[in-house]
Amino acid sequence: MTNLNNIIEILAKQAMGGQQQSNQQGGLGGILGSVLGQLGTNTSGQSSQGGLGDILGSVLGGLTGAQSQQTSNAQNSGFSGGGKSLLIAVLPLILGWIQQQGGLQAALDKLKGQGLSSQVDDWVSTGSGENASVNPEQVQNLFDDADVEQVAQQVNAPKQDVYSAISQVLPQIIDSLTPQAGQTNPQEANADIQQVLNLVSGFLKR
Repeated sequence: MTNLNNIIEILAKQAMGGQQQSNQQGGLGGILGSVLGQLGTNTSGQSSQGGLGDILGSVLGGLTGAQSQQTSNAQNSGFSGGGKSLLIAVLPLILGWIQQQGGLQAALDKLKGQGLSSQVDDWVSTGSGENASVNPEQVQNLFDDADVEQVAQQVNAPKQDVYSAISQVLPQIIDSLTPQAGQTNPQEANADIQQVLNLVSGFLKR
């Protein structure tokens, strides 16, 4: 197993303001069930019919319903207003992007090709300290503009805030997917990514 479930739990707790406690009994499923399942009940009838766009729509619809006060502040106070919601909202976007590249290794190669070799090496390494930062501008060319626009519209935040959230979460995701650095099994990482996306989709279809 990679550490993907750990970072999801952290992001989910942040998104819920620490009020929603994760259920450890079901492992990763329990984490997503307690957090995303909770969000899914607030989607006002929205349901996911499959595909990254529909999953994003359901997740973001839930976030908007569950945290209307936070998200309504996003435009007025910049990234700080809906920041915590955005951190979990961009999770399916990032995981879906990794899949679209052909898996973890292909995504790492893509990032390095965008001039982020030193950052990627730092994220993958098992050394101590914070992950190397990446600027929002450096991730803009990586993600589909339509997907980013969908996130921005549904959480009522500027697109730049979405890119800021991606730049914060992406290093954590890559770090969590490579617990053994270069020795990490990419197939295992890809399987964990698929599991998370399946669980997100499954919980929000209920």
